[in-house]
Amino acid sequence: MVKNNLMKHLVYLLSTVLILAISACHKDGATVMPASKTKATLPGKWKVIGNMISSGGPMYFVPENGKDYVTFNTDGTIGGTAFLDYKYFTVKDTVTIHMTSANKASYEDYYYVIKHDTLTLGPAGPIFCIEGCAVVLVKD
Repeated sequence: MVKNNLMKHLVYLLSTVLILAISACHKDGATVMPASKTKATLPGKWKVIGNMISSGGPMYFVPENGKDYVTFNTDGTIGGTAFLDYKYFTVKDTVTIHMTSANKASYEDYYYVIKHDTLTLGPAGPIFCIEGCAVVLVKD
């Protein structure tokens, strides 16, 4: 009888601890906020604030002067001073942008991540950074 009672209390205690542990977890330590307040959209003007680079170890941030920018227009054209080789873009999927030159003879794919008002772009083919690189921009 005592053994059954002890087992019931142990199961109850472990269940409570498990429920508390699971409910305390959340991704990236982020608080849940409405999407409209946490994420910018790709169309618009983005100012280059720096680059993420690696020389064999973890990537680190190198700030830029903040003068270069790129504009992703809703008609699929690219403006600005940051990506002068490219005139057009298409969003291939939720993580890839395809950019092409004015004569459409050259192209580059970039992975993209938008977090709050920050856009990170890194080469995704045919050119890659062996040890990692990315351009960091903020919505202007």
